[in-house]
Amino acid sequence: MSSSTLKADIAYRPDIDGLRAIAVLSVVLFHINKHLIPGGFVGVDIFFVISGYLISLGILQELERDCFSIADFYRRRIKRIAPPMLVVVLLTMAAAQFVMIPEDAKRVADSALWSLLSLANVYFWLKQDTSYFAAANNESPLMHLWSLGVEEQFYIIWPLLLLLTYRRARAAGFVILAVASSMVSFGLGQIWFAHDPSFTYFMLPTRAGELLLGALAAVIVLRRVDLRIPAIVVGPLAWMGAALLVSSLLWITEDQIHPGWITLAPTLGTALLIVAGHCRTTPVTWLLSLAPLKRVGLVSYSAYLWHWPLLAFYRYGHAEIGPVAAGIILVLTFVFAWLSYVLVEQPAKGSRASAMRVFTAQFAIPAGATAVLALGAMFIDGYGPRWGSADYKTQLAAFRNRTKPAYQFDYVCQRQHISIADARNEHCVLGAQSGAPPSVILWGDSNAAHYVGVVGAIAREAGFRFRNIELGSCPPLRSDPALFVSVKRLHDCESSAGPILATVDGFDTVIIGASWTDYLRKSERFFDVFFSEVSALAKAGKHVILLAKAPVIDGYDRRCREKSLSYPLLHCPMNTAKPAPDVMSANLQLKEFADRTPNVSYFDIGPYLCPNDMCYAFDAEGRPLYYDSSHLSMPASWELGEMIVRRVGVPVPFRQIPAISKPILGTRTVVEQGSGMADGIAKHSALRPVLLEAAH
Repeated sequence: MSSSTLKADIAYRPDIDGLRAIAVLSVVLFHINKHLIPGGFVGVDIFFVISGYLISLGILQELERDCFSIADFYRRRIKRIAPPMLVVVLLTMAAAQFVMIPEDAKRVADSALWSLLSLANVYFWLKQDTSYFAAANNESPLMHLWSLGVEEQFYIIWPLLLLLTYRRARAAGFVILAVASSMVSFGLGQIWFAHDPSFTYFMLPTRAGELLLGALAAVIVLRRVDLRIPAIVVGPLAWMGAALLVSSLLWITEDQIHPGWITLAPTLGTALLIVAGHCRTTPVTWLLSLAPLKRVGLVSYSAYLWHWPLLAFYRYGHAEIGPVAAGIILVLTFVFAWLSYVLVEQPAKGSRASAMRVFTAQFAIPAGATAVLALGAMFIDGYGPRWGSADYKTQLAAFRNRTKPAYQFDYVCQRQHISIADARNEHCVLGAQSGAPPSVILWGDSNAAHYVGVVGAIAREAGFRFRNIELGSCPPLRSDPALFVSVKRLHDCESSAGPILATVDGFDTVIIGASWTDYLRKSERFFDVFFSEVSALAKAGKHVILLAKAPVIDGYDRRCREKSLSYPLLHCPMNTAKPAPDVMSANLQLKEFADRTPNVSYFDIGPYLCPNDMCYAFDAEGRPLYYDSSHLSMPASWELGEMIVRRVGVPVPFRQIPAISKPILGTRTVVEQGSGMADGIAKHSALRPVLLEAAH
């Protein structure tokens, strides 16, 4: 194939810009509201295939002409990727130091530093908080740079591999090797997802298959003369590719294993469209080449860079994105993208400087300056201009102590994985002060953990001791939980079952709490399985107490008051909510089951938090009662328990538990049990006075 033919073959393709437009619009709309395009996140996979195709095609063309230069390759990559990315990183990091609370601003600086080293994906794999109570990942403004990390790592390795393995005469062997490697990558994602979903999502080994499919498309384009693809086949190929792409955007969801075998649908669809569009013009190619799509495609890189920080900063202060805000952010995304394209992308790509000068001027100097600022921000712990303000620090600490969650206290054995040591942890025994072993266990997920204070206050009054053990996002079942949990949590749920069940079997009274509604959403069979197992426990002579799910306060943000100290014009509402129908239904089913089953009781804190059919997230003094929308803070949990004891004594379900010591009234023992209690627990309950009437 002659040089002129090769140049003609890789001439500008407006349909590829159309594909870029589909990719970026899908991603942006999905990030605005995932219900708009349920599978919109596969837009990143489309980008990977396009990138693999274009970069590989350029390298292969130069290899066949024997003029490939590593230095020139990286010169082009720096001009294309670095300048707009560095602008976004610098401005995002600077904004974070002004509007985010210090630890979040520090994390942004940390992620910026890793992004400069092309390791953003490694950062979010290693350092992202993946616990049940993780701060919303959609508030991390540089998180989207993980995809650039994957690409940049791939292009450190890929040119060298092509130099070593690609030979025109042995192209068929290269194709076989590339296909096999791609399938291994997809297969690894499918297998490894259950063990480490974060690694599977962010890291190159499980993403390389997508880039390799693009590379295979490039080989097919170069070998078109040899392959002689019949014209009659091209049209169906294009429609098949379009069908795979559209179905992926509409029907692939976050609950499925991705990347994995299902990722073949959008990536293979993209590759088919690329190959078909090269061979001839089809109706699909014509649609993708329309001017509006082409224009969006031209600024797609900058749009991808800008959309996420805009969304993240807005969500940081306002949580949900309404229609008006969504429209404004969408417009701003493309305004910023156009400005970035005109003022940064185009001038950088037009540079004729040498590789060394491009590296120095377009990457080393601006990246170095950004790194210095990032290190400075980390050194002062993300306080930015607030570093010297004692008043700011005092107010921040006061807000923070009030909303501490259960898992931050060492006497709460809530874990993401339970070991034998957790099941035997003596710090996790509370209640009456006595040397006798506990006869009661509190078991469940995080919705059991936030009852520790309530049960602890009741236990002191009733004179019993209890152990607590909680496994985040895992149902309190003895049987296979696969139907009721996400794939990401299944391995921990299954591997923790042994230590948990061996512990539970040793107690006379079992108190069980869980996020019942979450498991019922997974399968309507949940209560059938759960009630059967509770009945077996009751028949074995155990006393079982079922804890209702606490009221849910949608829109509640425990950190709103912390954020309002520096986030402009942020209003923090005194959140209230009507009792949620699904919570009411689940709790009613628990109560009815307990009423008809011997040895089973039911306890609900809902009436104390939702008098007159209205649920409150704050007490009468305006202090928050919740950690997040569905979990009490630990200080509020103790206060609620103490208030219940003062009003009604020991609630009926707990009166059957034998006392092992005399009741200890007051709050002195609350402070004594477990480190950190004194920070979060007030001496007297300050719950809204109207709530007290519900206890009568």
